[in-house]
Amino acid sequence: MQDVSKPPHGTLSVADLRFAPPALPPARLAEALRRAYGLEGTLKPLAGERDQNMRLRTSNGDYLAKVANPTEDPALIDFQIAALEHLAARDGTLPVPRMIPASDGALTVPVPHAGETLSLRLLSFLPGTPLNATNHVSERVGRDIGHMLGRLNRAFTGFSHPAATHFMPWDTLNGLLESRQLSQDYLPDHLRSRCAPVIRRLAATGLPAMRAMPQVMIHGDAHSGNILIAPEEPDRVCGLIDFGDMIAGPVLQELAVALASLIEHEADPVAISIACLQGFAAASPLPLDQLPYLHDAILARMILTVELLTFRVQHDLSGAASLVRTELPRSIRALDRELDTDPQDFTRRVLDAANQME
Repeated sequence: MQDVSKPPHGTLSVADLRFAPPALPPARLAEALRRAYGLEGTLKPLAGERDQNMRLRTSNGDYLAKVANPTEDPALIDFQIAALEHLAARDGTLPVPRMIPASDGALTVPVPHAGETLSLRLLSFLPGTPLNATNHVSERVGRDIGHMLGRLNRAFTGFSHPAATHFMPWDTLNGLLESRQLSQDYLPDHLRSRCAPVIRRLAATGLPAMRAMPQVMIHGDAHSGNILIAPEEPDRVCGLIDFGDMIAGPVLQELAVALASLIEHEADPVAISIACLQGFAAASPLPLDQLPYLHDAILARMILTVELLTFRVQHDLSGAASLVRTELPRSIRALDRELDTDPQDFTRRVLDAANQME
């Protein structure tokens, strides 16, 4: 496995992203589910960067079928399975997917197709509406997200895996943010000049400080597309999905991913950060010594998000058309706004509030 701090040759290629889900025909997938799990029903395609995801609707409930990209390292599949099994054992009420074993007890099922052997997994399907579909961000939602991440942090205690330091493109500490290739080729012209001094500052101080922080297991992808809102209750978070971007990283990074996404939905940066930290503190100790770098971590995530979404669009990777319509413009607007935020004022107000939570 590649060390988390080293990007592949200092640049990024389409092969590094592996944003090309397999295309197992639905009839072939249905046959594999019937044979291995004894389940039959209707299949509905769901979005996925690297996996082919299908919702299986049966008379006894719904499931999520995941077919891994054939280039995915088997160690990464094992990593995700082991993490979900650990969470189920540590906190059975945590609203995250659960692994569903096949009839023979196996947690992965090989499916031969077109000269390759694909890996199939079945998970529980969590009901709820993605936050990015409701676009309703309130301080209550922020607190709920923080509380869920705090519970997740507590439940992950004691879990480790050899694949936890693999190269993950969305990891802000993997070196890509300092890459001249990404900032030159994948930032809009007006943002390139605005971000240049920020990236230099992050490379000199913020990112090294974050890499030196204690590493724990983090979901790493708690953005608004993976946060579920309870039906008929727009202020209640009811689930967190997609553990495909898990890594070992500082707790600060986990919080920054969620906050960057909430700010993209035009939440007040200070108010939503304080609400999220309040929720986290109710479930797990706040990393007070890391919080002076929270604004840096949020900016790092926002910059990398614009770069990687632009990369996907320019290379016409999975979901590129929808990115152009919604996610990329929203991310660009949010980064523009956040670059206008006074980092010292943000940090002072957030730290003052956090110190009162102790």
